[in-house]
Amino acid sequence: MHTTNLYNILDASQALRRDVLLACKIIVQQQLDSGPFGNISIRIPGTQTFWVNPAGLTFEQLDIHDIVCADIDGNLLDGKHTPHPGTFIHREIYRLRSDVDAIVHTHSENTVMMSLLGCTIDPITQLGAAIYNDQGVYHGFTGPVRTSNEGTAIAQALAQKSLVIAKNHGIFTTGTTIQTALWDMIIVDIAAKIHLTAKQLGLSPTEKLPDEDMQKSRIEVRQKQCEFMWHAYLQKMTTGK
Repeated sequence: MHTTNLYNILDASQALRRDVLLACKIIVQQQLDSGPFGNISIRIPGTQTFWVNPAGLTFEQLDIHDIVCADIDGNLLDGKHTPHPGTFIHREIYRLRSDVDAIVHTHSENTVMMSLLGCTIDPITQLGAAIYNDQGVYHGFTGPVRTSNEGTAIAQALAQKSLVIAKNHGIFTTGTTIQTALWDMIIVDIAAKIHLTAKQLGLSPTEKLPDEDMQKSRIEVRQKQCEFMWHAYLQKMTTGK
């Protein structure tokens, strides 16, 4: 992937298409992908349309021309592939949450294992504290989501939170930008691993971090770092450093 050429895209909508691709490649770089099962989308601001990765291709395979544009009714507007089936969920989140402009969902080992517990991630570390009180849980997962009703149920479980843990499935993160949604997914994956490892070791931390510290973590870890980390990941992709 020639990322240098991608930076030169000036059209605003095509730049969002590019950013879906870059987010997919960062997920691969961070080893959070799992075959063709993840889905990432970015809403075109002020519309009910969005760019999303297609069905049947892994994040690693994708080129910018593989990213497709669809609307919240499922119509393909631009692109040569079928939108990823996971867009049933994305569509309903966008329908219910006008403030959400990006969604990231992966099937990384840590997030899937965390989803088996059917609970939120404990605020026992800085990363866990950063997402505390910002997690919904969905308990109704019965298999691949193929209807709008199921997508609506997950969107309702998300409510006004930034992420939702779908039991026995995985985790969805949302944001006003792809940078925030992607960075949250990376934070969640690390926090989930720590949570799971603590349980495996028989540790049962009962004291959460103080509310003031959790608010500091939210600001420092989530808000201030996401842009910096986005550019750091892109630099690593282009230079290897």
